[in-house]
Amino acid sequence: MARDVARRRLGVVRVTLVRRHLVAAVSLVLALATGIALGAGPLSRETLVPTRAETPATPVAPAEDEVADDLATSVAPTLTRERLSGRTVAVLATPGADQEAVDALVVGVEQAGGTVARWEIGTSLVAAGETALVDTLGEQLLEQLGSEVADAEAPPYERMGQLLGVAVATSGRSEVAGKDETTVRQSIDAAELLTSTSEEPRLAPLVLVVLGNDTEDAIVAGLTTGLADRARDVVVAAPERSGDLAVVEELGLASTVDGVDGAAGQLAAVLALGVAEDTEPGAYGASGADGVLPLR
Repeated sequence: MARDVARRRLGVVRVTLVRRHLVAAVSLVLALATGIALGAGPLSRETLVPTRAETPATPVAPAEDEVADDLATSVAPTLTRERLSGRTVAVLATPGADQEAVDALVVGVEQAGGTVARWEIGTSLVAAGETALVDTLGEQLLEQLGSEVADAEAPPYERMGQLLGVAVATSGRSEVAGKDETTVRQSIDAAELLTSTSEEPRLAPLVLVVLGNDTEDAIVAGLTTGLADRARDVVVAAPERSGDLAVVEELGLASTVDGVDGAAGQLAAVLALGVAEDTEPGAYGASGADGVLPLR
C-alpha cells in the first residue's frame, strides 16, 4: 500500500514538472515570435547578421518650395519678358510686409518692362483704433474736393480706399498726377497714412498690394474695394493664403497671389499683373485655386 501511494505521488510530481516545462517553452516561443514581429529580440536580423558598417544616410531631397523657387528663378526672364512693357505699377507695401519680397517684386516688375511707383502704407491706416482719423480725413477731403474723388455714402475704409486710388491709380493710361490727386497725396501723407518712396510717382493703372501684418477683415475689405473702384486692375499678394488674403479673394475684385516670400510667388505676382487687363480676377500661387502661375 505504501509503495502504491509513493508511486502515485511521484507521478503527480512528474506531471507537474512536465506542465511547468511546457508553460516555459510556450512562453519562450511567444517571446521569440513577438521579437521577430517587432524586428527585435534574439532572432532579429541585427542579432543573426552582425552589422560591420553603419548604413549610409539617405540623401535628403530638396523641399518642394525650394525646387519651385529654383525653377521660377531660371524661367522668370523668359516668362515675364515685355509682359509689362510701357505700363506703370503702383506697389503698396502694408505694415509688416517682407521688405526683401517687396524689393524682389519691384525688380520683377522692372525686368518685365514696367515702371514702378512705390508707396508705403502707414500703421494708422490699418490700425483698428484709428477709424475716427480715417473717417474724419475722408470727410474733409470730400468737402474740399467734392464728391468726384470719393463716395460720401461709402463706409470709412471703402471711402479711404477710393481716395488712395485717386492718389496712386487711374482706370486709364498712366499719367502725371493733377491738382486733385496732389491734394489727396499731400493730405494722406501729412496724416501718415500713405507715403511715397518714389520721386513724383505717376498714376498707375495697375496696383500691387503686398500684405504684411494681419489686419481686421473690415479694413482689408474696405480698402481693397475702394482701390478696385479707382484702379484699372489690382493684385493683392501675401506670404500665405490665409487671413487677409482670403478676405480679398472672397470679394472677387482683385487677383490674389500667395507665397510671395519666394521666387515662385513673386513670378506669379508679376504674371498676374501682366494678364490682369485681359482676364477676370484669379487666385494664384502655391495654394491658388486657379493655378500656381497665370500663364496666358
